[in-house]
Amino acid sequence: MRVLIVEDDVQLNIAISEFFKLKAFEIVSVKDGLQALEYIDTEYFDLYIIDINIPRINGLDLLKHIRKTDLNTAIIIITA
Repeated sequence: MRVLIVEDDVQLNIAISEFFKLKAFEIVSVKDGLQALEYIDTEYFDLYIIDINIPRINGLDLLKHIRKTDLNTAIIIITA
């Protein structure tokens, strides 16, 4: 199972990534919305974990972009 984690807080990003790695998930981890958009448009993921307040493209805009073409993949939104 592939997971895209989009979180700009380095420690939180690492913690979430490590948790999913322990569960044998394949992780792609990025720190801003533009990087995430490149992966979203070119690769398949089974789950998205997206922070709302991220640089360059915010999490809500990423969510809207994903839902234009994919109504089924689970998305978890995190925020402070």
